[in-house]
Amino acid sequence: MNSTAILLVVLSALFHATRNLFTKESLDKQVFLWWYSIFGMLFFSPLFVTVTARHGLGGADIVPICLLSGFIHFLYWIFHTRAYEGGDLSRVYPIMRSSPALVLLVAVVFLGERVSAMGTAGILLVGAGIYVINMQSLTLQELLKPLQALFTDRSTRYAFLTLLSVTAYSIVDKVAVGRIHPVSFAFLHLSIGMLFFTPYILWTKPRGMIRRVWRANRLTILANGLLGVFGYALILAAFTMEKVSYVVGLRQLSIVFAVMMGGRLLKEKHQAIRLSAALIIFCGAFLISLAG
Repeated sequence: MNSTAILLVVLSALFHATRNLFTKESLDKQVFLWWYSIFGMLFFSPLFVTVTARHGLGGADIVPICLLSGFIHFLYWIFHTRAYEGGDLSRVYPIMRSSPALVLLVAVVFLGERVSAMGTAGILLVGAGIYVINMQSLTLQELLKPLQALFTDRSTRYAFLTLLSVTAYSIVDKVAVGRIHPVSFAFLHLSIGMLFFTPYILWTKPRGMIRRVWRANRLTILANGLLGVFGYALILAAFTMEKVSYVVGLRQLSIVFAVMMGGRLLKEKHQAIRLSAALIIFCGAFLISLAG
């Protein structure tokens, strides 16, 4: 794999994990995400204008796809922030980032796609990693805890809802980028998502909380806006140097980074088993990308 592409993808994965670290530490997760999405749009707009002027916005058939993707992203933001309200970064993040396995399963079950032995192995590894990351130790007593967590732990339920929403918008977005430039589409679905998310924030959050989050977290809000744009740009650059499957697979290193951040910076517990599970998920996701 191209060494420059590796560096770009690793940096992008680090940026993504860092953004989630900042979200986890914020005063109010939903307001924080709303703020940094606004600045992300502002930072992203020059690139959007440049690319759209060159490539256009596609035909009218892209409109319902953008609306659907925007709405799914709105649901994703709600689930994503709810998961972090009570869940550890090192446990919640790997679950939410395991969409490659679920996307492949959906493609096999509903779209009739065939899966190779490598793809099957990847799905099994991701599933095993998700299961293990919800355990505190590798003992018989802990064996049923992950299943129980789906019914008893609120953050686990929201993490899986986030995973489902990521899977849904990944499938929609795959259709979209065949009809419109990825940069233009990324800006459009973000903008449409914010058309849903902004009324939700203004309706559910006191104005004082919106102002307090800005005062308390403005540096990390601005950082997240910039990291989102730069992280996406790095991935686009890597796509021009290396196979898309390799880039997508290697980007799952963000799972390992997030687990390490949770342990080192947030002092979260059970790091040995969570890091092992994160490595299993990463290996599974990488196998799936190679199988694709």
